[in-house]
Amino acid sequence: MVLVRPAAVLASVTGAYPRRSELALYGMQLVGKGNVWWAEKAAWFRNVPVTAVYPTPGQVETRIHFGELAKRAKETGQTGTRTSPKLSTRLGRYFVGSAAYIADNMAGFRASKRMAPEQYPSRLRRTLRTLEELKAMAGV
Repeated sequence: MVLVRPAAVLASVTGAYPRRSELALYGMQLVGKGNVWWAEKAAWFRNVPVTAVYPTPGQVETRIHFGELAKRAKETGQTGTRTSPKLSTRLGRYFVGSAAYIADNMAGFRASKRMAPEQYPSRLRRTLRTLEELKAMAGV
């Protein structure tokens, strides 16, 4: 999955390029087929999930833990490539040292503020803007 900047097309003309932090507000995702066996297209665009802009408490906690591990990987000098015991068995390849360090230490992490699956915002509201909200914004 890739975040696409619609403004990138016009950036060469206008010279105004949005910051990465603003991308989730008006960007789109390019989604690959992956395991969606019934999809006829190899990839398609979709709106950014609402949790990209408004993360749940559990997602915030997980992102903080990930950031702390990344900082610790840098401080301890995790360089080069190595196998990750937890990932190599599944993927069977080498990883950048910091990525392997993070993967090894993220395994088994459970956020204490996790939500029950039926409360996930993505199940209640799939995108940042609904069709009705977009129509109201457009005055249709």
